[in-house]
Amino acid sequence: MSVVKLIADKLNSSIKKTGLASLVVSGGSSPIKIFDELSNTDVSWSNVQVTLVDDRLVDSKNSNSNQKLLQDNLLKNKAKSANFFPLSEDLIFNNKFKIPFDVNLLGMGEDGHFASLFPQMLTDQDAFSRNADFKIFKTLPQGDPFLPRITMNLSLILSSEFIILLVKGKAKQNILDISKNDEKYPIHHLLKNRKNDFLIEKINE
Repeated sequence: MSVVKLIADKLNSSIKKTGLASLVVSGGSSPIKIFDELSNTDVSWSNVQVTLVDDRLVDSKNSNSNQKLLQDNLLKNKAKSANFFPLSEDLIFNNKFKIPFDVNLLGMGEDGHFASLFPQMLTDQDAFSRNADFKIFKTLPQGDPFLPRITMNLSLILSSEFIILLVKGKAKQNILDISKNDEKYPIHHLLKNRKNDFLIEKINE
């Protein structure tokens, strides 16, 4: 089953059960093709809530904005009627966004980071403990581009009903293999804490 069909099926199943579905996605280049295909897929989009797992703290029209990437590549065509919630520190407390998330679509960097959870943050228990309270928090500038960010923590990401990890290119796939047994990579802490309802999708460049 393709990733697009899997996401659509999960969303439609949740809508059928509860009348609502939630989709959390990452930015970057890895999901763009999936976003484009998903935007043309038959889902009851008006019953779908969409947000980002992380974003750069820039204007939403800035080329470095994940929100802009989402508007340009997913929230169009049939998916134009989806309900988009910009990522904010109070998103999980406003009682409007459906948690647990139905689907969380993640990417991974060549340093093993996911969301905006980077190697230099590994000692931060609020960020990386699976038992931490759910949290969305801002960070100092980091990553490439080197910008301040906002991100979900690991425990909130793990609350998702289904997680899909996109790993694009041989370099990242090699890091993924190494990180399975090396806790210095952030992705290790996702892998070790999530065995079920989890799909790793390798994408060749």
